[in-house]
Amino acid sequence: MAPPPPPKKTYPKVQFAYDAIQPKPSTEPPLPTSYAAQNHVPNPYVNSNLTHEKIAAIRAKSTMVKDDNDNDVNLDYSQPSDLYPESFPHFVRGRDSLREYLTQLFTTQIAIYDGAMGTMIQNYSKRNKLDEEEYRGDKFREWGCNVKGNNDM
Repeated sequence: MAPPPPPKKTYPKVQFAYDAIQPKPSTEPPLPTSYAAQNHVPNPYVNSNLTHEKIAAIRAKSTMVKDDNDNDVNLDYSQPSDLYPESFPHFVRGRDSLREYLTQLFTTQIAIYDGAMGTMIQNYSKRNKLDEEEYRGDKFREWGCNVKGNNDM
Protein backbone atom coordinates (compact mmCIF):
# COMPACT_ATOMS: atom_id res chain seq x y z
CA MET A 1 0.00 0.00 0.00
CA ALA A 2 1.33 3.41 -1.02
CA PRO A 3 1.94 5.98 1.68
CA PRO A 4 -0.53 8.91 1.72
CA PRO A 5 0.58 12.03 -0.14
CA PRO A 6 2.11 14.78 1.96
CA PRO A 7 -0.30 17.55 2.99
CA LYS A 8 -0.43 20.51 0.62
CA LYS A 9 1.41 23.59 1.75
CA THR A 10 -0.91 26.54 2.35
CA TYR A 11 0.09 30.13 1.77
CA PRO A 12 -1.46 33.23 3.33
CA LYS A 13 -3.92 35.06 1.07
CA VAL A 14 -2.44 38.17 -0.51
CA GLN A 15 -4.53 41.24 0.29
CA PHE A 16 -5.06 43.86 -2.41
CA ALA A 17 -6.52 47.36 -2.08
CA TYR A 18 -9.80 46.32 -3.70
CA ASP A 19 -10.29 43.60 -1.06
CA ALA A 20 -11.06 46.35 1.48
CA ILE A 21 -13.91 47.83 -0.62
CA GLN A 22 -17.27 46.72 0.69
CA PRO A 23 -19.61 45.43 -2.05
CA LYS A 24 -22.72 47.48 -2.75
CA PRO A 25 -25.98 45.61 -3.12
CA SER A 26 -27.25 45.76 -6.67
CA THR A 27 -30.62 47.39 -7.10
CA GLU A 28 -30.86 46.67 -10.82
CA PRO A 29 -28.79 45.09 -13.58
CA PRO A 30 -26.19 47.25 -15.33
CA LEU A 31 -27.84 49.68 -17.73
CA PRO A 32 -27.34 49.19 -21.46
CA THR A 33 -26.41 52.19 -23.58
CA SER A 34 -29.76 52.76 -25.32
CA TYR A 35 -31.93 55.71 -24.33
CA ALA A 36 -34.99 53.50 -23.88
CA ALA A 37 -33.26 51.11 -21.49
CA GLN A 38 -31.65 53.86 -19.43
CA ASN A 39 -34.96 55.70 -19.04
CA HIS A 40 -37.13 52.58 -18.63
CA VAL A 41 -39.24 53.33 -21.72
CA PRO A 42 -41.61 50.44 -22.46
CA ASN A 43 -41.29 48.75 -25.83
CA PRO A 44 -44.36 49.64 -27.94
CA TYR A 45 -44.00 46.40 -29.95
CA VAL A 46 -45.03 48.14 -33.20
CA ASN A 47 -42.48 46.35 -35.36
CA SER A 48 -44.04 47.38 -38.69
CA ASN A 49 -42.75 50.92 -38.05
CA LEU A 50 -39.14 49.75 -38.06
CA THR A 51 -37.71 50.99 -41.36
CA HIS A 52 -33.95 50.44 -41.08
CA GLU A 53 -32.48 49.24 -44.38
CA LYS A 54 -31.18 45.98 -42.89
CA ILE A 55 -34.60 45.19 -41.40
CA ALA A 56 -36.28 45.96 -44.75
CA ALA A 57 -33.83 43.65 -46.56
CA ILE A 58 -34.53 40.80 -44.15
CA ARG A 59 -38.29 41.29 -44.50
CA ALA A 60 -37.97 41.25 -48.30
CA LYS A 61 -36.29 37.83 -48.12
CA SER A 62 -38.85 36.48 -45.64
CA THR A 63 -40.55 33.20 -46.50
CA MET A 64 -43.49 33.81 -44.16
CA VAL A 65 -46.76 33.17 -45.95
CA LYS A 66 -49.36 35.91 -46.42
CA ASP A 67 -52.88 35.32 -45.15
CA ASP A 68 -55.96 34.49 -47.27
CA ASN A 69 -56.58 38.17 -48.10
CA ASP A 70 -52.98 38.62 -49.36
CA ASN A 71 -52.10 40.71 -46.30
CA ASP A 72 -48.61 40.68 -44.85
CA VAL A 73 -47.96 38.77 -41.65
CA ASN A 74 -48.79 40.79 -38.54
CA LEU A 75 -45.56 42.10 -37.01
CA ASP A 76 -47.15 44.25 -34.33
CA TYR A 77 -47.79 42.93 -30.86
CA SER A 78 -48.89 46.11 -29.15
CA GLN A 79 -51.59 46.20 -26.51
CA PRO A 80 -53.63 49.17 -25.29
CA SER A 81 -51.98 50.57 -22.17
CA ASP A 82 -55.33 50.53 -20.34
CA LEU A 83 -56.04 46.87 -21.13
CA TYR A 84 -55.12 45.89 -17.57
CA PRO A 85 -55.51 48.00 -14.42
CA GLU A 86 -52.40 49.56 -12.87
CA SER A 87 -52.79 47.14 -9.96
CA PHE A 88 -52.42 44.13 -12.27
CA PRO A 89 -49.54 42.21 -10.66
CA HIS A 90 -47.85 40.94 -13.81
CA PHE A 91 -45.90 42.46 -16.69
CA VAL A 92 -48.07 44.17 -19.32
CA ARG A 93 -46.44 44.45 -22.75
CA GLY A 94 -46.31 48.02 -24.02
CA ARG A 95 -47.16 49.57 -20.65
CA ASP A 96 -44.47 48.36 -18.30
CA SER A 97 -40.73 48.50 -18.58
CA LEU A 98 -39.48 44.92 -18.80
CA ARG A 99 -36.29 46.01 -17.10
CA GLU A 100 -38.16 47.43 -14.09
CA TYR A 101 -40.39 44.35 -13.94
CA LEU A 102 -37.47 41.90 -13.97
CA THR A 103 -35.53 43.99 -11.46
CA GLN A 104 -38.52 44.03 -9.12
CA LEU A 105 -39.05 40.30 -9.62
CA PHE A 106 -35.46 39.32 -8.91
CA THR A 107 -35.11 41.60 -5.89
CA THR A 108 -38.33 40.49 -4.18
CA GLN A 109 -38.76 36.81 -5.07
CA ILE A 110 -36.74 33.72 -5.67
CA ALA A 111 -36.54 33.49 -9.45
CA ILE A 112 -34.62 31.22 -11.79
CA TYR A 113 -33.47 32.59 -15.13
CA ASP A 114 -31.62 30.03 -17.21
CA GLY A 115 -30.17 30.87 -20.57
CA ALA A 116 -27.30 28.42 -20.88
CA MET A 117 -28.92 25.64 -22.92
CA GLY A 118 -28.21 27.25 -26.30
CA THR A 119 -24.58 27.80 -25.30
CA MET A 120 -24.28 24.18 -24.23
CA ILE A 121 -25.65 22.99 -27.58
CA GLN A 122 -23.28 25.31 -29.46
CA ASN A 123 -20.26 24.06 -27.50
CA TYR A 124 -21.33 20.44 -28.02
CA SER A 125 -21.80 21.00 -31.76
CA LYS A 126 -18.34 22.58 -32.07
CA ARG A 127 -16.73 19.46 -30.67
CA ASN A 128 -18.96 16.92 -32.41
CA LYS A 129 -19.85 18.69 -35.70
CA LEU A 130 -23.63 18.26 -35.58
CA ASP A 131 -25.41 18.01 -38.93
CA GLU A 132 -28.84 19.37 -39.84
CA GLU A 133 -30.43 15.93 -39.26
CA GLU A 134 -29.03 15.75 -35.74
CA TYR A 135 -30.49 19.15 -34.91
CA ARG A 136 -33.88 18.11 -36.35
CA GLY A 137 -34.29 14.78 -34.58
CA ASP A 138 -37.67 13.08 -34.95
CA LYS A 139 -39.76 16.01 -33.75
CA PHE A 140 -38.63 18.48 -36.44
CA ARG A 141 -37.89 16.04 -39.26
CA GLU A 142 -40.44 17.67 -41.62
CA TRP A 143 -39.85 21.26 -40.47
CA GLY A 144 -39.98 23.82 -43.32
CA CYS A 145 -36.70 25.63 -42.62
CA ASN A 146 -33.23 24.88 -41.33
CA VAL A 147 -32.99 24.26 -37.61
CA LYS A 148 -29.21 23.94 -37.36
CA GLY A 149 -27.97 26.76 -35.17
CA ASN A 150 -31.48 27.62 -33.95
CA ASN A 151 -30.78 26.86 -30.31
CA ASP A 152 -34.08 28.33 -29.11
CA MET A 153 -36.13 25.41 -30.45
